[in-house]
Amino acid sequence: MNPTVAVKLERTDQKVAWRRRLSVALLLLALTSIATLPFFVIGEDPKVGCCGGAMPVTHDSWMHFNQMQAFYRGLAAGRIYPRWDDETHGYGAPTTSFYPPGTYYLTSAVYLLTRDWKSVWAGFYWLASFGSAAAIYWYARQTMSRFAALTAMAVYIFAPYYLINQYQRGAIAEFLSFVWAPLALLFAERLLLWHRLQSVRNMDVSDRAQTEVCATLSFAGLGASFGAFLWSHPPTAYQFLLVFGSCFAVWAIKRGEWRKLLVIGFALLFGSMLAAAYFYPAILEQHLVNADDVERTWPYHTSYVYDFGQTRYDHANNPFFVRIDRIWAFNVIVILITAAALLIFQRGGERERLEYRLQAEESGNRAFPPEGGTPNPVWLWAAAGALSIFLMTKYSEPIGRLIPKIEIGVFSWRMLTLTSLSAALLAGACAQTSIDAFAERQRAKLIWRGVAAALIVLSTIVMSGWYVVWPEWRQQAFEPNPDHYNYATLPRGAPRDVPQMDLAQLASGNSRITIERWTPEYRQLRVELEEPDQLQFRTFNFAGWTALIDGQIAEIKEGAVKNIVVDIPAGEHRVALDFRSTPVRRAGNWITIVSFTWLISIIVLTKRRKR
Repeated sequence: MNPTVAVKLERTDQKVAWRRRLSVALLLLALTSIATLPFFVIGEDPKVGCCGGAMPVTHDSWMHFNQMQAFYRGLAAGRIYPRWDDETHGYGAPTTSFYPPGTYYLTSAVYLLTRDWKSVWAGFYWLASFGSAAAIYWYARQTMSRFAALTAMAVYIFAPYYLINQYQRGAIAEFLSFVWAPLALLFAERLLLWHRLQSVRNMDVSDRAQTEVCATLSFAGLGASFGAFLWSHPPTAYQFLLVFGSCFAVWAIKRGEWRKLLVIGFALLFGSMLAAAYFYPAILEQHLVNADDVERTWPYHTSYVYDFGQTRYDHANNPFFVRIDRIWAFNVIVILITAAALLIFQRGGERERLEYRLQAEESGNRAFPPEGGTPNPVWLWAAAGALSIFLMTKYSEPIGRLIPKIEIGVFSWRMLTLTSLSAALLAGACAQTSIDAFAERQRAKLIWRGVAAALIVLSTIVMSGWYVVWPEWRQQAFEPNPDHYNYATLPRGAPRDVPQMDLAQLASGNSRITIERWTPEYRQLRVELEEPDQLQFRTFNFAGWTALIDGQIAEIKEGAVKNIVVDIPAGEHRVALDFRSTPVRRAGNWITIVSFTWLISIIVLTKRRKR
């Protein structure tokens, strides 16, 4: 071929590829907006009466609204990782030492751009929705065509449980976890595949180098995804490991890849090291707060769906739990239909091998072997969906009580995140096989699987509209509630009822206090005393608070409501209160810093090697 013609053809192919990517991106933007933006106009705005135009109050919106503002105040004061919420309960609490702070980094970034806290809601939900859509599309494209991957994405972001986290629960941390689950699967499967390719014989030097590069990047990607999962919502991350992790392990062992599970395990450990600044102290210091309050208030083994025998949750009359039960039933039906359509009369892996080879040639990746097995994740998705469905029922209780720390999930029905992911991927696979059946002129498969995929997309939209969006129509509009706080993160021993007091006051009340600086984690005052006195702070005492008098560390005592009290000698003094890292937090900080540096180094060096 003429070199000039070849160059022109290559440029044309590149233009076509970019146009396709742009069209997919625009479609993702459009569908994300359709799923997200109605939430901000369906509430009853008292200013405009019956016309709505407001975001409704959700279960957790007050708590998150206060915590996101406190986190931003800490960032603005110069703390890279703010741990102390200075206004909760009036006396402060180490909220984001124990509640995952990843969400609040994103809300702080949105506020930095908008300078309006109510706009932060729209910005956060839209970004999280777009991230979820892009993540599952990217994962699905590994084994599906564009249309099938878009089908999976649509089922995912319009899934009833996905939207109920926004429209009714307001669980923004759990909502963000929808981004990381598909990415963790993506890199785990890639890591399994790339390490298998390294054992393929008759591979030249460039191909072997390519597999090593991709394996390294997959290791880094899995670590980063799981680390972000922990920063965002550890309960869902743990449930993800229980369900998809166990199914993935069985799938790998069945394929003879059990040794590669060690590599995947090290990648997950690396991810926990990336989250060490938050995750390790949250585990080791949880005895310092009322962490057990969550388990006492919402006992895990009473949260099973359709469990009418317990008294904690009213599955007969409480509208929310009725919806949760029906969403579970809907997911059961979707997974049964798609699994039946895909796994009954399933042919061998010859077609899958051909598709993987075509994808490898299209992407310019020569590292795929020309022959040999390739993963078929349909079984993984179906098995994970079935397992999560079972674990949400009371029949799983004997097994659930044997699983360590399963109660950190708080609600068993939180696994609807995982069934939503399984159902979306199986729906996309259904759409893909119907496309294949059309190309092969197999009318029976085309009708059965095509109708199944179309029915699932349509019923998902209808179910979400009827059970999620409509119940919030003209509900109470969101307004800040400064008194709302998270009791589980209060220092252990701190009372629920506390008296009103100044930020800082002297026991005698006869001397002079000048507040020179007051930030969430650092306070500096000038005190003038004619005789010794006690300085009382409106701040709960907690590990890390350090008092300094004229630069020298002073003893901290506790007041009647567990607040900080410091003995001050007579004279004029500068008194400071500094929230410092404990040894556990300091170790976690350094582990995260070193791990993050290692992650960046891996990516940079591997990219250079690839070039």
